[in-house]
Formats: sequence, C-alpha cells, structure tokens
Amino acid sequence: MSPVGKILKKCLGDMSFNTGGGTINWYPGHMAAATRAINARLKLADLVIEVRDSRIPLSSANQDLQPRLSSKRRVIALNKKDLANPNIMHKWVDYFESCKQDCLPINAHSRSSVQKVCFIPLYY
Repeated sequence: MSPVGKILKKCLGDMSFNTGGGTINWYPGHMAAATRAINARLKLADLVIEVRDSRIPLSSANQDLQPRLSSKRRVIALNKKDLANPNIMHKWVDYFESCKQDCLPINAHSRSSVQKVCFIPLYY
C-alpha cells in the first residue's frame, strides 16, 4: 500500500464499497422523519413561514414540500441577509413580490429582524 493510502486508511478507516450493486439510500432518516412531521402539521396550518437561505433562495427551498405549500398562504423569510449580497437581495424580494409571494429578508440572530415577520402585510 502506498504511503498516501496508509494515511487515508488511518484517517478514514477501512472503507468498503457496495460491491453487490444494491441501492444506497442517501436520504438520512432524520430528514425523512422531519418531512413526515411537517406534512402532518401542514394539514392544520393556515399560514406557513418558509425559511430559506437568502444567498440561495431558490435552491434552498425544500422541493418535497413545495406541492403542499403551494395551496397555503405563506411568507418566505430569507434568512442570513447579513451574509447575502445587498446589491442582489432587493432583486430577490422584487422577484418574489412579482410572483405574488410575500417575502422578507431577515437575520435570525437579530430579534428586531425576526419580529418583522409578524408584521408583514399579506397579499391575498
């Protein structure tokens, strides 16, 4: 075994690959459980606050939940606005508003920022 191989084996342990060709499930169990719990609670909800990463607002949406969320009133809270590009943030807000979707950039570490979610006017 090469020196690099020995180092990798020491750091990573003895890794084996699925030689049988069976299916590997990459979806963690805790994610599946959370999705089931959210789906159950969505039946009771009149309003949903969907928290997304403001740096990647489209790709941070949970695609499994989008069909269920489309029938609900919702506010998209774009979290981590302090880390997002301020020159682009207003364009995302404009985009969501053009889609008749309530949207608010927030920083979850700021109490005043989070309180704005409670006071956003909802479009019907």
